[in-house]
Amino acid sequence: MSDALSVNATMGVLGAGVCLPDEALASALQLDDCALDIAILPPMVRRRTSLATRIAISAASRACAEGGGDLQMPAIFVSAAGEMQVTDRLCQAIAREALPLSPTQFHNSVHNSASAYWSMATGSMASMQAMSALQDCFAMGLLEAACQLQTQAGRLLLVVYDEPMPADLLPEFDWQACAFALLLGAPSKGLPNVSGPFVVDAGNAGDGPAGLSSRTPAMAGLPLLQALRNPVPGRHRLPVTTGNDGWTIELELP
Repeated sequence: MSDALSVNATMGVLGAGVCLPDEALASALQLDDCALDIAILPPMVRRRTSLATRIAISAASRACAEGGGDLQMPAIFVSAAGEMQVTDRLCQAIAREALPLSPTQFHNSVHNSASAYWSMATGSMASMQAMSALQDCFAMGLLEAACQLQTQAGRLLLVVYDEPMPADLLPEFDWQACAFALLLGAPSKGLPNVSGPFVVDAGNAGDGPAGLSSRTPAMAGLPLLQALRNPVPGRHRLPVTTGNDGWTIELELP
């Protein structure tokens, strides 16, 4: 990507939300208002959802509330590994021949579970997209959001989320449950504005199996969140990946 593309694909930040259920980690990162909040889901539905879905919906709800409460908009949900805890439980059940498999666990195992629950909870008929891009989930989510906002007017919700990986699958990966959401729209002088992602200094792709980063991919959004919550007027460059690919954005704060 070039710096020219990032300038042409500027987006206004209308709202931001985060979910980081680990209170000790949230305190260490000086983050507040980041506990689980799935009040938008009907009580019977809450019991069926996975941790990945709950953190994604918590962050999405906060971003929309900060941006004015309108929930009828397209959304992009991005996760490096999706519902890996649910998938791991299903695989273990198959290995034990514990059949038949749970229908609830089965339908929760797909990568678009969070976006589907969000669509049902909000009653939104707008497009819902599920993506994955390993450690570059946040950067690629921003790129997709920029492309969509270039071709359609209005608002768009971007949610990036990940849960801890099963210990037997990646035992050295200390992923934490984390979700970060942005409500994006047209750029404005009165709003924080972010560019599309571009590469400043590309390196090796990740530091673990298949290019995954040992750091939670969704946490790539935290530098932007902290800059939004502690604004310093002017233009700033921020990393938007937990890998070594050099993905960066420009943030302009009024």
